[in-house]
Amino acid sequence: MAETFSGDLTLFKLIDILRLLSQGKKSGQLRLERGGVGGEIYFETGDIVHATCRAEKGEEALFSVLTWMEGSFRFLPERRADEHSIETETSVLLDAGMRRIDEWDQIKEIVPSPDIIFRLSSSRAPREVTIKQNEWRVLSEIDGKKSVGDISEDLGLRDYDAARMFYALFEVGLIEVAAELKLRSKKTVDPGFLDFLEQRLTQIIGPVASVVLDEEIRVLGEERKQFPLDKASLLVDKISHDIDDDGQRLEFQKNALAALRRI
Repeated sequence: MAETFSGDLTLFKLIDILRLLSQGKKSGQLRLERGGVGGEIYFETGDIVHATCRAEKGEEALFSVLTWMEGSFRFLPERRADEHSIETETSVLLDAGMRRIDEWDQIKEIVPSPDIIFRLSSSRAPREVTIKQNEWRVLSEIDGKKSVGDISEDLGLRDYDAARMFYALFEVGLIEVAAELKLRSKKTVDPGFLDFLEQRLTQIIGPVASVVLDEEIRVLGEERKQFPLDKASLLVDKISHDIDDDGQRLEFQKNALAALRRI
């Protein structure tokens, strides 16, 4: 990995970039941008020490940007934090971030985009439910015309918090989808990328590499010939766990992510 590097968050998951910088004991600023909104995450010898996004800073800012699935990133090694707003151990932060991402993946099954529109349910909720005050605020704004993004902006909510509340209201039967989004076909990786992974892995762990790769693809519920691009960085992370040597593991991840950037 070059000292200064950049890329697209549709190709690389932010959690994987953070893990790579941490494992590499890097120091510097990871600058993020999505739709005119910026964020910054600072590292000192692999530890996350400061983060900002909009008016937030510290762990809240870090968790705000962790669910960004699009945008750009650029790592600047010469930049240093002017304050330390994060004291939690980085491994603990990344584990918590991974749990949030897993939850976000579940939420996106119901709220795949801020452009989706909900309406009040046409049938009575199946049971008495108790909802939180902020969920009442969201419920009062739902009219079958405003999108999730519109309501989120009106109420000053973060994307993650808004989607989580819409998900909760949907799960208890209080709202339903008013306007479905057109599903976009999934982009798949070039078969050459998987061949590249297998070749690199074979150099490190031997002929068993092909078995490891095919097994991890199966665990992710995918097929080699139609492997989705948005799971490529996750696949790299999973198969790298079969490399015992820390230096070889890091080098494998760097080469794999560099190859992914060229797709």
